[in-house]
Amino acid sequence: YGPLAALKNPALLGNLPFKFMVQLSPNVQKNNENRAFPIFDSFDSYIDDAVYASNAHFFSKYMLGFMYNVPIQQFKVSAAYSYAPFYDFNFKYTEEVRNNEGTDYGNEPHKIATNTYDGSGMIYAHTPSIAVTYENENSFFNSLSLGASFSLMKGDNTIDSTIIFTPWAKDRMLYDPDSIPDVIFERKNDYSGHRLQTGMLLALGERFKIGVNYTSRAELDKSFKTNADTAWTDTTIYYPSRMGFGFEYHPRNIWDTHFSFEISYVKWSDYNPLWYDVIEYYAGIEHQIFTDQPIRLGFRYQPYGIDKEIVMTAFSAGTSIALPNNLMIDLGAEIGKLNYNHADLFPDSYYANDNLWDTAHADLPVDRINLDKIDDVMINFMATLTWRF
Repeated sequence: YGPLAALKNPALLGNLPFKFMVQLSPNVQKNNENRAFPIFDSFDSYIDDAVYASNAHFFSKYMLGFMYNVPIQQFKVSAAYSYAPFYDFNFKYTEEVRNNEGTDYGNEPHKIATNTYDGSGMIYAHTPSIAVTYENENSFFNSLSLGASFSLMKGDNTIDSTIIFTPWAKDRMLYDPDSIPDVIFERKNDYSGHRLQTGMLLALGERFKIGVNYTSRAELDKSFKTNADTAWTDTTIYYPSRMGFGFEYHPRNIWDTHFSFEISYVKWSDYNPLWYDVIEYYAGIEHQIFTDQPIRLGFRYQPYGIDKEIVMTAFSAGTSIALPNNLMIDLGAEIGKLNYNHADLFPDSYYANDNLWDTAHADLPVDRINLDKIDDVMINFMATLTWRF
């Protein structure tokens, strides 16, 4: 736990035994994506999926937080501030378009164009939080914490999409009145908004804790403009509200063990009435094998609102290391997988020019009817440096 835990449930601040804490948490993520389309034989029987684009890219972000506890008799007032990404728009996608010439004698088909679809930017949230905790060690209800936070969000992102024909393709179409032009599209978005979060944490004896949290729908003012526009367009979008319930169990064990479980109801219909509301599941366990040397394992199951059959499943592991001068570093890694179907980002018919293809043995390309199959693998590397006293 630490001040960054208030992003999940502000009442968790009441669970911190230290007077002052500062946390810095960098995160590096690697995304591996394969896009494939189905292959059929002359009898329209499915054969296999052909991968036509593979991408692997690294992205990074960071979070910062600090908190301060003030004891007042049987009460404790905790105040915190965090600066963390609310939404990450970073992605990169590149594919090559090649013609239908043969590959005899080690030759590759001529490259016609390079397509790119990239995004950059984030929405960051400035979040002050407060929690009030009532403590009574002589009662079965050891402590009760009530917390609230208010996030002010601001950020921007840029989406770039390009189709750039190769010098070979441009030479082939040089005197063709139907030559195909390059495409350069850019869209800029600015965001600002707010949301409210509340939470409760109840300790029942020494071995059981119950937590409840509610995050309001985030209202974001959005301004956008493309490279073809002369003025900005304003609109309002909404990020879904969520309600969560969780518990932590501290069993009698040779190892000091903590097991936690959380279930969250996410109302994606706030964002789009046609989307589904979904239920997310999180679980984790920590074994304290040696003093200040835990082993942590975690799991999350997150369906997507656009299609409940699209699910991110991820497993994580981590530990922490005590450092001098009241410092602690937590290290973790997570691997997750996501499979879904999507339309071709760059329809094939755009490249249909007689000068670019071998039309003696095949027709010019047309748009594929079947959806692409996308396999995403996400690997997260996380570290959190905590200073406490």
